[in-house]
Amino acid sequence: MMGEEQLLSGQQWLCTAAASFCIISCVSSLSTIAFISINRYLYICCNSAYDIVFTRRHTIIIVLSTWLAGVALDSPNHLGWSSHWFDTKTQKCIWDRTTAYHYTIFFVTVGMLLPLAITTICYCRIFAHIRFVKHRLLRTMLKVSPATGPSYKFYTGVTYFM
Repeated sequence: MMGEEQLLSGQQWLCTAAASFCIISCVSSLSTIAFISINRYLYICCNSAYDIVFTRRHTIIIVLSTWLAGVALDSPNHLGWSSHWFDTKTQKCIWDRTTAYHYTIFFVTVGMLLPLAITTICYCRIFAHIRFVKHRLLRTMLKVSPATGPSYKFYTGVTYFM
């Protein structure tokens, strides 16, 4: 197993750069997934708001904000609240989770749990909306008289595909 000395050759800046890149890209990735779920939620459930929120300009701002959020969440490591270090257990340069528990709680809450919560809420609301529309559609279709309306096989097919 290689250690810190063999990998970094005494160049701590390399470890700091790798850890910063990892934190920034991970936070940006999770934030992007959350914004994609918001995008899908608005498109499916609140279509009138979709064109207002996701204009070309707003989309560029959203993409930039995901990267700025990553930089903002990593900056405490450079400002002394926490630090980057080589973890011999995982053989990675990451932030030192044991230096400042407050930062670890802050990072996990804002950088990981918040995007997870947003994504979960959006997809649950999309699912609920689809179920509501499906049931409304089926109620409407069943009100049509059998002589003029679609057959029972059609209702069954609609039920399976929704």
